[in-house]
Parts: sequence; C-alpha cells; structure tokens
Amino acid sequence: MYVNAILLALLASLIYGFLGICFQIAGERRLQILDFMFLKQLIGFLLGLILSLYMGVPIYQPRLVLLGSIGALSYIITLGAYLKATREREIAASWTVVNLSVAFPIASSVLWFGDPFTWTKAVGVILTLLSIIFISGGFKPESWKNVNVTWFKWILVAFLFNGWLAALFRFVKSDEGPLFTTYFYGLSFLYLLIPPLWKRQLPKVNKTMLWVSAGGAFTHWAGIVLTILALNLIAPVTNSPGVIIYPITNGLVIPVGVLLGMILLKEKTNRSTATGVVCGVAALILFFL
Repeated sequence: MYVNAILLALLASLIYGFLGICFQIAGERRLQILDFMFLKQLIGFLLGLILSLYMGVPIYQPRLVLLGSIGALSYIITLGAYLKATREREIAASWTVVNLSVAFPIASSVLWFGDPFTWTKAVGVILTLLSIIFISGGFKPESWKNVNVTWFKWILVAFLFNGWLAALFRFVKSDEGPLFTTYFYGLSFLYLLIPPLWKRQLPKVNKTMLWVSAGGAFTHWAGIVLTILALNLIAPVTNSPGVIIYPITNGLVIPVGVLLGMILLKEKTNRSTATGVVCGVAALILFFL
C-alpha cells in the first residue's frame, strides 16, 4: 500500500505540472480570466458528476457539500489571483511560490490530525520563506526596487489561499473523491456564474479558450482524485499521511512545472529565481523526511 500510495502521489505531481503549463498559457495569451475559470470549472464538474453517477454513490452528502463550498471559494480566489500573476512573470517564479503553500496542509496535518513535526520540517518552513525572498528579488535592497509589485501582490494572495483546498483532502474518503470534485467544481461554477448572469453576457469561447480550459480541468481534476486516493491508501500504514503525501503532490510539482516550462514554453530564469527554486525543492525534501 505504501509503495502504491507514493506512486499515485508521484503521478499526481506530474499531472499537476501540466496543469501549471495550462495556467501559464492562459496567462501569457491574456485569456479572459473569468471566462477561463468558468469553462474549466464547468468541465471539471461534468467529469466528477459522470464518474459519481457511474459509481452509483449517493449524490447528496451534506458533509461533502460543506467541504466543497469551502474549497470552491478558496480556489476561485487562488486561481483568479494566480492567473493575474502569470501575466507578469515566468512560470518558475509564480509556480514555485504558489505551490510552497503546501506548508498550510502540512501544518493542518500536524495541528489537526497530530502528524509528527520535526526539526527537519521546521528548517523546511525557513527554506520556504527564503525561496519566496529569492524569487521576489533576493536580499539586496536594490533588487527589491525592481520587484514587480503587481506580480508580488497577486502571487501573495494565491499563496495564502491555495493551501486551504489541499488541506480539505484529508477529510475526504477515497470513495468520496469523485463526488467531492462534483461539489467542488459545481459550486465554484455556480459562484462564477453570478457575473455573467449579472451582466447578461455568457463567456466567449474560442478554440484556444476551449482546449486550454479543458486541459486545465482534466489535469486539476485528476490531480485532486489521485491525491485523495494516495492519502487514503497510505493512512492505514503510517500515522503521518499528510506529511508524506503533500510534499510530493503539492511540492514535487515545483521542479516538474519549472522543467516543463523550460522544455515546452522555452522559458529562462535568472540566478535569484533559480536559487529560490532550489530552496523550495530543498524545503520539500525536508518536509518529506
């Protein structure tokens, strides 16, 4: 079970890496943020609903409705802020900072579920902060004068809200994963439906918007389901499933996303950003130990 859980977590991190590529393309091509989010969440809702109906699970479960509503609200804020940030800087900077919010679900695993917290994880938190500092410009005062304030503002919002959704996964059982995604995507879709109804204007869909939204929906949906499966699979054999799985699914994705950005999007990074990415990866290794 342990090995299978780790393999599922590794697969989730790889899939999440391609999710980062979809987000970066959406940002760089200046796709309408609300329209992109609207389509992505709608497609994710349909994926979850179809699988839930196929599995024959009871559709109405109040506990999952509550978890889904909390996750939907935090994710909408995260995604909107992150897509704003991707317009300002390369994937290495934005993707690293937003995924370092893995510290939040790790903290919840320690405080709520009693997972052990060691000195290695304390050092990991320090390296997380150093990573953000280096990516933002480093320790030289003159470097901070050139910091993109718009990017820093939006990526900070995304960082603060991103970890809450992952923290909710610990409360979802393995057979509840698809139904959780149904509520999560469905409720976020309803939230996002308010602006178009208010303006009486449906989202504008073109070929690029459709395939990027579909790619984002599938990779995000698959990553969530695999993370929930990994957490539930490893729980019977360890007393710290969150501390083991989260650094892989929400942390290993940092170097994966950066490498995919360099290969597929031909992006380059400066020395300070590269140092920040290295600190981020080191933090994740310490979280995992």
